[in-house]
Amino acid sequence: MRSPDTKQSPVTRRALLASTAGVAAGVVGTTGTAAAQSPTATVMTQNAYLGFDVAELLRAESLAEVRSITGGFLDGIEPALYAARADSIAAAVENSDADVVALQEAVLLRRQQPGDYATDSSAAAADVVVDLLDRVRTALTERGLDYAVAAESVANDFELPAETDDGPVDLRITDRDVLLVRSDLDTGEPVTATYDASLELPIPESDRTLPITRGYGAVDVTVGGVDLRAVSTHLESAAPQFRRRQARELLDALPAGRPVVVCGDLNSAPGEAAHDVLTRSLTDPYAELRPDANGATCCQAKDLRNEESLLDRRIDTLLYRGPVTPTAIRRVGYQPSDRTPVEVGGETVRVWPSDHAGVVGTFDLSGSGPSPATASRTAPGTATTRPGTPSAGPPSSPSTATGASGSGFTAGSAILGVLAGAGAWLHRRTQ
Repeated sequence: MRSPDTKQSPVTRRALLASTAGVAAGVVGTTGTAAAQSPTATVMTQNAYLGFDVAELLRAESLAEVRSITGGFLDGIEPALYAARADSIAAAVENSDADVVALQEAVLLRRQQPGDYATDSSAAAADVVVDLLDRVRTALTERGLDYAVAAESVANDFELPAETDDGPVDLRITDRDVLLVRSDLDTGEPVTATYDASLELPIPESDRTLPITRGYGAVDVTVGGVDLRAVSTHLESAAPQFRRRQARELLDALPAGRPVVVCGDLNSAPGEAAHDVLTRSLTDPYAELRPDANGATCCQAKDLRNEESLLDRRIDTLLYRGPVTPTAIRRVGYQPSDRTPVEVGGETVRVWPSDHAGVVGTFDLSGSGPSPATASRTAPGTATTRPGTPSAGPPSSPSTATGASGSGFTAGSAILGVLAGAGAWLHRRTQ
């Protein structure tokens, strides 16, 4: 049996279903429609990797050291490397055929030169160095994939002073948690927020502090007439007590009695405090479906150039609750073959997509019933596709109708057989 962590070929669920839709159309035209498939949602989470550990500033003992640490990061930024990594992430999205993609550290880096840090000037750095979210979206578009930003939470937005060969520069780091959703799916009720529990780092030899805030973005995604609440979050890395408090804040913000999938970098593995706080209310599908598998997601070397994987902690995950059933879960971007070649300084190097592996899960939503908005417009026993909009399920999936019954291999049973075979094929591909 193929391991769930084995790389997939680019043949997608939607492509297969589209190929069966033509058969469905020919049969349904004469005998009525076949039973609709159970709604399922495929969700992917990925820490896209800023490339800089702000916690390094904790060791700085002077403002000059802060400038040196930040300057070293700024001098080492290679836009081509970010573009190559973004394309690797887009490839994982394409291969997993995700309906929802949660990104953490979808960073926007801007600079100002000369820098005016610690002066009376209020001008913010505005010259874009790297926009990682834009890079990912561009890579998706180049692959013919259409995803919309359904929620974008700005977790951090601060400036640091940097000393470079060209003099003082200010580096502005805007850190975002994002939810990308297939553009043919309806979304609603987007919420973005930051946690009250936040860390502040003192800047040596100044009266300034560096606030490290964390947050989340959430949105309802309608799949097959069912509303799934998807959340992207990134909990604090440097202080366990803040992680625990943020986990409690997140639980308080989640809706009750509805399907919810929390996607994110928790910076907390099973058996550690924040993860355990969350799993008192949410369920970990990796523990359910693959209790003996190595699901480690963190962390590769800082420069991403290590040949062998260094992943040893499972801190990136999909957690769920409500009337939803996980059917498959696996990692992406964790195999040496996932590294991509990129030319840096005249040298070709191979880098990992991120210092984290991504996680992809598929969830059966058939136990949830239609969303309230859909149910109010739909008579009992009829399809739940919204009139005038694309189907919230897979494209061209047949709608529900009552057909003639009888013995023998009728046209209705033929189309059900085709779709059942497709479903079995897809199930095998995710195992």
